[in-house]
Amino acid sequence: MQKHRSSLVCRSPLALRPLAASLVLALSGGGVQADDKVLTAVQVSARTEPEAGLDLDRPGATGSRLGLSLRETPASVDALDVETLRTRGDRSVAEAATRAVGLSFIGTPGSGQSYSSRGFTGNNSVAQAENGVRLATDAGTQTYPSDTWGYERIEILRGPASVLFGDGAVGGIINLIRKAPARERSLDTSLTGGSRGEYHVGIGGSTPLGEAAALRVDAAVAGGDGYIHRGDHDSRKLLSTLHLAPREDLQIDISADLSRENPTAYFGTPLRDGRIARNLRRENYNIDDPRYALDDDRLRARVEWQAGGGWTLRNETYRFAADRHWRNVEQYALDSAADAVTRTGYLEILHRLEQAGNRLELAHDGTLGGMRNRFHVGWEFMQVDFRHTNNSPYRGKSVVPAKDFEPGRFDSPDPTRPKFDTETRQQAVFVEDALRVGETLTLVAGLRHDRIAVARDELVSGRDFDKRFNANAVRLGAVHALTPATSVYAQASTGSDPATSLVSLNLANRNFDLTRARQTEVGVKQSLDALHGEWTAAAFHIRKDDIVTRDPSNPGISVQGGTQSSRGIEIAASIEPLRAWRIDANATVLDARFDELVEAGGASRAGNTPANVPERLANLWVSHVGAGWEAGIGARYVGRRYGNNANTLRLDAYALLDATLSWRLDPRTTLRLNLRNLTDKLYATAAYGSTQVLLGAPRSAELTADLRF
Repeated sequence: MQKHRSSLVCRSPLALRPLAASLVLALSGGGVQADDKVLTAVQVSARTEPEAGLDLDRPGATGSRLGLSLRETPASVDALDVETLRTRGDRSVAEAATRAVGLSFIGTPGSGQSYSSRGFTGNNSVAQAENGVRLATDAGTQTYPSDTWGYERIEILRGPASVLFGDGAVGGIINLIRKAPARERSLDTSLTGGSRGEYHVGIGGSTPLGEAAALRVDAAVAGGDGYIHRGDHDSRKLLSTLHLAPREDLQIDISADLSRENPTAYFGTPLRDGRIARNLRRENYNIDDPRYALDDDRLRARVEWQAGGGWTLRNETYRFAADRHWRNVEQYALDSAADAVTRTGYLEILHRLEQAGNRLELAHDGTLGGMRNRFHVGWEFMQVDFRHTNNSPYRGKSVVPAKDFEPGRFDSPDPTRPKFDTETRQQAVFVEDALRVGETLTLVAGLRHDRIAVARDELVSGRDFDKRFNANAVRLGAVHALTPATSVYAQASTGSDPATSLVSLNLANRNFDLTRARQTEVGVKQSLDALHGEWTAAAFHIRKDDIVTRDPSNPGISVQGGTQSSRGIEIAASIEPLRAWRIDANATVLDARFDELVEAGGASRAGNTPANVPERLANLWVSHVGAGWEAGIGARYVGRRYGNNANTLRLDAYALLDATLSWRLDPRTTLRLNLRNLTDKLYATAAYGSTQVLLGAPRSAELTADLRF
């Protein structure tokens, strides 16, 4: 098999041709006149009181590519705007996203930004994207983006998102929407200092460039000492977008970004007799010279041409690169009698991922048989080169006292060297349509077909192989407006998840096909004029087949044939019961289970709850705006979870209280005090193996100054 070359861009000229073709086609309509250089004006208004609502009339970019509002979309979609994030002090994507309906954060240093949604977990089931474009998942890992600075809003689609985003999204997708350049000059700064040496500095703004261009740049640096010993961390990022409008019907956006992050190298706290030991809350059993570094670079170009007659042509070309490096000792077991911790797993892993792709789309907004019809068709291509370097089999062992110990240095008997390369190519065609029947009924349908080819080069064993996958996804839905304020909807959809990350597919899993999932969902979305708010409710059932299980007659053999399912109810509301008072609340009740699963040794897990899935979730935020000030208090509840499929490792439910108080010194300056985990709750966010858990952050305080010019 031919080995991979280092430059993905040189090997993917086809990914650049549609962009050039779109530019030539769009510019061929005639010369550019000076008076054609017009950019759309953007109005900016200050927030003076709590704006109750779930933004149901906002056009969404995640539940559909047809420009449907959240109310018109036959699916569960949340939109969290930047003002709400600022008010609550939610700087991280995880903090912000888990205030939405039904999401819990289960990230570990190995998985990065990872979530549970509707009973399905991890980056192979709950996808993440920026402006609708996903970074490929390798070894179950997603690490970017993690900071909300520079984004306008976060949209979350729950349930299978495969019709729009392909495989690996049965539980849903989290999509971050960038702030766009504007013609008006603006400059926002945010300065934060907090307990434990925490700091965050963000600066961003837009400026016009001549008569036909605008530039937006957002930058942020952050860091601190962390909430455990030797928990220091730091990050920095730069987002930039150049917007060009050489003609009134032509828009071009070019983005270039970089991110450098060194998160806290903390892999968990060992359990004492299966329980969290409070006296070990701040202990870090990692080595004294750890490495946990994440570097991301992105380049993207998007062209949109309004061709007239309701037709729009779009093309987006991109290149992403991610470098990750871990060097740690990661597994800990506490001997209660000796009060000592045995450390194993001296592990060094490096990822090098390069992804290039192109998406070409044609959309039409017109009529069909006298009825309004919105249509969208497209083609998508992606190529990913991935190199995995490690020191497998990760040997090494040490024993340290549970308290007051010398961490020691990284010492592995195994050399770190490149182990395998993979090349993944994926092509997809997709179509979506929304037909307005009469004044009250909208029918929505979508279809996607993917073809995926993975080639793996084993650099040590030489056991190279190729594998091909095909996937189909369908969504059929209807939205009926009972009144202008109340809509009900129903939908059926299908999707697929990989049995393991396709980019890092290994020999043991090469024969496993994609899993198949199907969902049915019904719901209601309503505006409440009397309460100046909105509410939504949804009931759903998802079944995923062909998950990896053991052969019941020969438990030593892994086969596909297991089944996992989830059914539940989700409710969300945002109301203003009294002037200047706002209440945001949501709750989720799940029944998630394995219907059929046999694990090693022949043990059946049928009826058990999948690991890291809370079946009860709730969020509440109450805020009040006074004369020159605003106060808010919020609660998060995450129900009981299990750290393994056997349900023998139980993670207790927890509730967290947060509060904020802000002062508007003048229309451009706001001071904000944020308090997190007011009760100093001791809790676990996720299990890391069978003997340790990752602990959540204790009580903390931050003071932020927001300045706008």
